[in-house]
Amino acid sequence: MAGETSPVGMTVNSLTPVSLDPPLLLFCASLTSKTAERIAKVGSFSVNILSADQQDVSTHHAGRPLAEPTWLWQESESVPWIEGANATFRCRLDAEHPGGDHRILVGRVEEMFGPSTPATPLLYHGGKYARLSYEDAQTSGRIDELWWTG
Repeated sequence: MAGETSPVGMTVNSLTPVSLDPPLLLFCASLTSKTAERIAKVGSFSVNILSADQQDVSTHHAGRPLAEPTWLWQESESVPWIEGANATFRCRLDAEHPGGDHRILVGRVEEMFGPSTPATPLLYHGGKYARLSYEDAQTSGRIDELWWTG
């Protein structure tokens, strides 16, 4: 999201799809989050699904800033987004709700894009960054090969 002088961001540990029609997504931010305040003021933001090679981006926006960013920002429709992300959702703030010591932000997806071949995703589980074991996943079959019986 655009800051006063440069783009600002935050790392969230949970992003939830809310609706397909219209396309909505949801995340929560602390009541003290300056980035969430900026989203409410500006009314637009991007969500970037990072690759495993972008752990530095996540760490930086989680409160351990690097002296110099190692990533590049791009911009469309005055909304900055992170180059090289596995997916980007350009959103307009649709709703904000109280949630205890957090605020619940709902974004309406106005545009989504990403590379033709996504990289290994960045995962955070059990208090640390993690990687998928693709060897195990290959033995169980691909999701599009499974039959669902509902």
